Amino acid sequence: MNKQDRSRLIQQYRTGPDVLLAAWTACPLAARTWKPSSSDWSAHEIILHCGDSETFAATRIRLLLAEPNPTIAGYDQDTWVHTFDYGQLPIDLAFATISAVRASTNCVITGLDDQLWEAAGNHTEAGPYSAQDWLSIYGVHLHEHADQIRANADLWRLDQDGSNVSTSEGNT
Repeated sequence: MNKQDRSRLIQQYRTGPDVLLAAWTACPLAARTWKPSSSDWSAHEIILHCGDSETFAATRIRLLLAEPNPTIAGYDQDTWVHTFDYGQLPIDLAFATISAVRASTNCVITGLDDQLWEAAGNHTEAGPYSAQDWLSIYGVHLHEHADQIRANADLWRLDQDGSNVSTSEGNT
C-alpha cells in the first residue's frame, strides 16, 4: 500500500464515527429496529456491532504493532448479535465506545513509519494479516455500515409505502 492510499484510509478511519452517526440520525425512528429480513441486522444492531467491532479492531492493531507475529482471533459477529441481544442494548454507549476507541486508535496509527505498517501476524480465519490489511478493513468499516443503515432505511420506506420489499425470508 502506498502512502497516498494509506493517508486516504486513515482519513476515512478518522471520519468513520461521524459518517455512522449521520446515517443513524437520518434513519427514521421506526426504521431503526426494522430488519429487511430475519437474517439481516437492524440499524440498531449494526451500531452495536460497530461498538464491539471497534474494541476488537483496537486490540488487533496494537497486537500487530507491538507483538512479534501475533495471533489475531476472529469471531462470529452474527453469534454476538444474538448472544448479547444487540437489539436491546443502549445505542448511546455503543456510540461512546466507537468514538473513544476510534480517537485513541487514531492517535496510535497517525504518523506510523512505513516499517510498522508492514507488521504482521496470523488471523485465525483469514491467515496472514498485516497492519495494512487491518487499515484496509477498518478504514472503511464504519462507512460501509453507514451505507448499510441508509439501505435499510430506504427498504423500510419502500415497505411502508406498501411496495412489499421482496426478500427470500420476508420482512420481520
